[in-house]
Amino acid sequence: MSTVIEQTPEQRLPDRYEVVNGQVQETPPMSAFSGETANLIRDELTIYARSSGRGRSRNDLLFRLPLPEDASRNRAPDVAFISFERWPATLPLPYRGNPVDVVPNLMVEVASPTDDAEDLIAKAHEYLRAGAELVWLVFPRVRQLYAYTAVGTAPRLVTEADVLDGGTVLPGFSVPMAGLFPAQAVASEDAEEE
Repeated sequence: MSTVIEQTPEQRLPDRYEVVNGQVQETPPMSAFSGETANLIRDELTIYARSSGRGRSRNDLLFRLPLPEDASRNRAPDVAFISFERWPATLPLPYRGNPVDVVPNLMVEVASPTDDAEDLIAKAHEYLRAGAELVWLVFPRVRQLYAYTAVGTAPRLVTEADVLDGGTVLPGFSVPMAGLFPAQAVASEDAEEE
């Protein structure tokens, strides 16, 4: 059963939020650099989705991720791919309220300056325990991606020099990693360190 979070005149929900242990948690916006990385990944997944007819890609959509310890868990990954087997094109959605009651096949988190790496790893494990088949943690500043397929196993490292594939979750998906990262400006704090 989905937990519906609706905005009332008395309680205004944040623009970006997740629900953890029954509590609404505001999530900070992504940096422009991380946001553009997420958009480039979504662009490639959208091309794959349309050409393969296997599903759809989405950005910042809230999904219900039932866990034994928190059946009302709602998360909004930066990017997601959902197969038509999990989310048929004909599945009706409520006009009001959130979340979508589907666990994506692929969930992607793109690190921003406000993110903690340990929190992102914990979130990757949470996504897998909820039923995601593949999780990509993307660190755009160092131009690396970690692909997780199971809790307790080491992720596969994909660098800017590599080709990213979707394995058995996204058969036929393949894209050069270098094309997933925008040009990076030198931040003022980086310039001071050099």
